[in-house]
Amino acid sequence: MKKISVLYVDDEPGLLELTKVYLEQSDRFEVTVLPSAALALKHLKTRSYDAIISDYQMPGINGIEFLKQIRKTNDGIPFILFTGRGREEVVIEALNHGADSYLQKGGDPKAQFAELEHRIRSHVQRKWAQDALSESEKKYRRVVENAHEGIYIIQDERIIFSNPHIIERITECGISEADFLSKPFFTFIHPDDRQLMRDRYYRRIENGESFSRYPFRMVNSSGAVYWWDIYAVVIDWNGRPATLNFARNITEQYSLEERLSDSECRYRELLDLLPKTVIGMDTEFNLTFINRSGEEKWGYANGEILGKLAITDLIAEADRGRIRNALLKATEGERITELETIATLRNGRTFPVKLYLSPMIRKSNIAGFLAVCVDISDFRDARTMLAYTNNKLDLMGKINCHDLHNQLTILDGYLALAEKKTKDQDVLRYLHRIGNATKTIRIQMSFMEQYMKIGSSVPLWQNIEELISNIHPDLLSGTIRIDIDLGGLEIYGDLLLEKVLYNLFDNAIRHGGHVTAIRISFDNTETGIDLVFEDNGIGIPESEKKKIFTCGYGKNTGLGLFVIEQILSISGITIAETGEPGKGARFVMHIPAGSFRFVPIPSIKPG
Repeated sequence: MKKISVLYVDDEPGLLELTKVYLEQSDRFEVTVLPSAALALKHLKTRSYDAIISDYQMPGINGIEFLKQIRKTNDGIPFILFTGRGREEVVIEALNHGADSYLQKGGDPKAQFAELEHRIRSHVQRKWAQDALSESEKKYRRVVENAHEGIYIIQDERIIFSNPHIIERITECGISEADFLSKPFFTFIHPDDRQLMRDRYYRRIENGESFSRYPFRMVNSSGAVYWWDIYAVVIDWNGRPATLNFARNITEQYSLEERLSDSECRYRELLDLLPKTVIGMDTEFNLTFINRSGEEKWGYANGEILGKLAITDLIAEADRGRIRNALLKATEGERITELETIATLRNGRTFPVKLYLSPMIRKSNIAGFLAVCVDISDFRDARTMLAYTNNKLDLMGKINCHDLHNQLTILDGYLALAEKKTKDQDVLRYLHRIGNATKTIRIQMSFMEQYMKIGSSVPLWQNIEELISNIHPDLLSGTIRIDIDLGGLEIYGDLLLEKVLYNLFDNAIRHGGHVTAIRISFDNTETGIDLVFEDNGIGIPESEKKKIFTCGYGKNTGLGLFVIEQILSISGITIAETGEPGKGARFVMHIPAGSFRFVPIPSIKPG
């Protein structure tokens, strides 16, 4: 709201400060104070104000003389005499010279300054209205004559003025200019709208009580109906009231709105057929729609929800703040497609629900959201039971592995003692084979422990460059160059993804021969991207390309490519070796759309 600028002139410094504080505390005023009329007159040459307040008795130029000078150059600015002198002749003289108001100092300060504030606002608003009217009158004829909107004036039910545009539009409706200007205006109004239009016209003429803008129908002599939109105001025309009307033909728009209304009805009928709850909300999260399934699920009727409840009213109180904050981020453009929360029914029962959000776009802006609400009670129960079962299996596996490790340690100890107790070569050969068997058991147990971890963690977004930076300083020597070209690639996958990358580096070093460079990059594909891990070593023979992903392949005790393939498959990622033998190994991991994104991070320079 525009602040009212006020100049207050008084030779009493304390009163200047007090008045400024009182007026500006409402945040409606901006007050400048000066100690004399002479300074004020000089100041007014470079600055204008909405109102002036002045004391009467001041040294040099008093309040009346100050008023006279003001009225010579600015006849219309509101001027209030605010003085301790209460003589009647001072009041009369002030009013005779154009003061708008007179207020005597003293009494209750709160009441006094409230009255002063009221008078300033009243006089300034009246002045603003007068200025607007004056400016309007200056522009009136120019606007009317050049407007690209139909404008006409009605007095005594007849058209007494019309601009060219309204004549063009009326003619298009099959009404001749001669008829329009000679017949009573209400002759052209549809019979069903005629009396209402006439009543509004007379209420506006007599006391201004009527709608100022509304649609109506016109009809020509052939019976064709046209929709119009009118905006009307009362004016003075030759000393008598008349209405100034701005009108436009909205027949095409109205027809479109009817079609849109029909389309919306069909759309709502379709949503009512869905078995899931569908909720519409505006950007303040007030509910604007709920389908039949939602009414039945939550126990409300449309009339009890729309315009009365917000989406947060359907959510458990403890979670409302989090959901509201998430929705606020969505209105600001953040991509939030689903939210999990606890819903509260009308009867107080609660259940877990997942909201799938879709923004409603109007003229490139978010106008609200549609939310599909899915009851996930069964899913959550199944997930809880699965987690319980997995925990039991995990515990059993850990206990078995622990016990087996202990027994193998005992077995290894007795084997060592037995080897020292005998010189028989056949017995020693048998003991050696038993030792090899225990080593194989340990390798298989290590494999089992790693395999048990696959899928046990919740998938997360992981930045590949950051994972690599955690790996290579501990694994690679400075003689191997690492080239990374990923552009901030993140993959949604199992937490063992870092182990996958570690083992690819480890395989390159162990089996690559003379590897001096490793490159990690990506290629776009129709269904996602390919993450490529390649080295410049000896490569993998064609005869072994398929074998390397089988269980038990290889000579070392790491995860192995079989387990790597299993880890990646948890996230829907496939892996294949496509390198050329003799030129280096090349592992291609295909990441499907939706499981990757690009979030640039500061460049990582391998050491």
